[in-house]
Amino acid sequence: MASSPSFQSSPSSTSISSNVILNQTSNLEPATNPIPNNNPNDPLPTRAGWKRKKRSENLDKPSTGRSKTWDSFTRPLLPDGSKDLEHAQCNFCKAIVPSDSKTNGTSSMWAHGRKCKPSPLYEAPVVRGQSTLSKDNVSGGIAYHTFSQARCIDKCVRMIIKDELPFTHVEGEGFKEFVYELQPRFKKPNRKMMAKGVWELYQMEKGKLMSEFAAHSTRVSITTDTWTSIQNINYMVVTAHFLDSDWNLHKRIINFCSIISHKGEDIGRVLEQCLRQWGINNVFTITVDNATANDSAVAYMKKRLGHQKTLHFGGEYLHLRCACHIINLVVKDGIGEIEDGIKAIWNCVKFIRSSSSRLDKFRDFSVLENLNKNANVPLDVITRWNSTHLMLVAALKYEKVFDRMAEEDAPFQKYFKDKDGKCKTRVGPPTYDDWRNAEAFVHFLGKFYEATLKLSAWKKVTAHILFSELIGLQTEIDRKMKDGSDPILQRVACGMKQKFDKYWGSFEQMNKIIIIANVLDPRWKLQLQKKGLCKDEVVTMEGVEFRGIDGGPADLFADVMQERIAEENDEISNEVDRYLGDKYVNPMTAGFDLAQWWKVNASTYPILSKLAKDILAIPCSTVASENAFSLGKRVVDPYRSSLTPQMVECLVCSSDWLKATQVNFYKEPTTEEMELYQELEELEKETDGVSLNPPSSTTTGPA
Repeated sequence: MASSPSFQSSPSSTSISSNVILNQTSNLEPATNPIPNNNPNDPLPTRAGWKRKKRSENLDKPSTGRSKTWDSFTRPLLPDGSKDLEHAQCNFCKAIVPSDSKTNGTSSMWAHGRKCKPSPLYEAPVVRGQSTLSKDNVSGGIAYHTFSQARCIDKCVRMIIKDELPFTHVEGEGFKEFVYELQPRFKKPNRKMMAKGVWELYQMEKGKLMSEFAAHSTRVSITTDTWTSIQNINYMVVTAHFLDSDWNLHKRIINFCSIISHKGEDIGRVLEQCLRQWGINNVFTITVDNATANDSAVAYMKKRLGHQKTLHFGGEYLHLRCACHIINLVVKDGIGEIEDGIKAIWNCVKFIRSSSSRLDKFRDFSVLENLNKNANVPLDVITRWNSTHLMLVAALKYEKVFDRMAEEDAPFQKYFKDKDGKCKTRVGPPTYDDWRNAEAFVHFLGKFYEATLKLSAWKKVTAHILFSELIGLQTEIDRKMKDGSDPILQRVACGMKQKFDKYWGSFEQMNKIIIIANVLDPRWKLQLQKKGLCKDEVVTMEGVEFRGIDGGPADLFADVMQERIAEENDEISNEVDRYLGDKYVNPMTAGFDLAQWWKVNASTYPILSKLAKDILAIPCSTVASENAFSLGKRVVDPYRSSLTPQMVECLVCSSDWLKATQVNFYKEPTTEEMELYQELEELEKETDGVSLNPPSSTTTGPA
């Protein structure tokens, strides 16, 4: 072996020890000279310079331990011709990325290779079993997330249900590319797997919900309605409403099945089967619209529940009519008096909505009148008076525009001269009187529109406001009947009064449960009932006389507050009397939540609170069930008309359950229960180690 120059003779030996260098390099190449130097005049290399030179020489040597990323990368050259040891250059796109062995390693090279399409590293699969960081846990902290095919399939099924997607969505090319980019290891499912997953998820969620109903025998109130799909299949929806332990209102679609016909007995029979299948016996009320078939259906259920001995109060409060449907009938009777004027305005709206060119022309006239350049008026739905109200409100804003079109726009003029599909001349354009009648009518309908919005809510309790809303509507109708300044609106009010009295005109005609619900509102208690009935009628209930009112809402409020002051000092004995005599809640309290008030005061009125929980869960309308038909129309669209009724039920019910908030049936123990538990624990300690049947003592004597 050739000997290397002596380091001891070098002037730099004072800064670098030859022993240190030899020790550092002895493990790299023990068979060769660690630092060859053929020129004795060259300065002694530093440690860093020597290591850089050695690493550069090793780059060109084959190595089985190097990362395979180096098959796609090489070291770029520096200006002096040496290799850059801190960067790597892609062999395909010539991009340069950091690759220092101490600070970067090969991570940057891997990241670039997966994005570089010409590279063989493009979209390389992640190492199986590798975990990544996630913040999906409840606490919000970082946790490890491991890929799971089963969990991904479950999320995919839930996506299909929640977003109302077709089963074939998972077979689309766009979906496949998107998922592969997120997780290349995910095995894409097909339509059959999605259908199977939907069915299994439906069965699982149904089982969970049934177990909750069985474990907590809470009373439920039911709404139901029927619908005919584009398949000409009659569907019936059944929705259960209830309050949980936190006094949060919940609704669950428990049935969306096919039905033979819309006859009352058929509806009642299917409803009975549904409740039996779910194990629901405690039905408090059934809210339906005013169809005659529904009267027969409720009568059928009243008889069946009576046989099962689960009917409450003898079925007196079982049948509740949908308040929104009755308001709809009341208003439609009033619309008949000014039908021609509304029809003329409706024809104007239909004209501008029939084509884009007509709508553009309408907007041009709107600009001329210094109004909105994007003007538009919604076309109403004939069967929904509230949509007519919205149409009139919007059309009145553009009265001048329509009048100008009637004077200057030839197609608009011709439209009203032509005949419609029934060979009749179209009504219109609207006259000045038509606009004034519509304006007064819209103002009059404002109260009815607001009442409909309040009573159609299903995410918060509404049972307690129905009676007070009826009083307000009745007062509004009576005022218009007495107002002779507008004969047309006076006739409108008279027509509405007849329909109103048919359903809510007297104490005997309405469901008394809505009065009890209003009593359970601590802002009013018995005061509205004393004054809210017809003034010529006196009804005695539990020793209290209920009389009508002479004035309007302002007079009613003043009388109520005056009586409140006189009643605050009464002495109370039992729980109901104590509730009625306790301090009122200020009616002007902002954001008052009746359900949460009862949650806070449940310990104060333990018996009355149980009644309140059942009554406040009663829905005033069937809107919750009708909304299911909107979902049903999207589920059974023309492209999915081959779905079976069973699969339609799976999709509709599962969508409702997955989007709903979590039910909490946990109940905090009462003070009495805690005292009982404590006594049992003390008794257990006293008897611990003591036999309950000790052996009898015997005396041992001499033999």
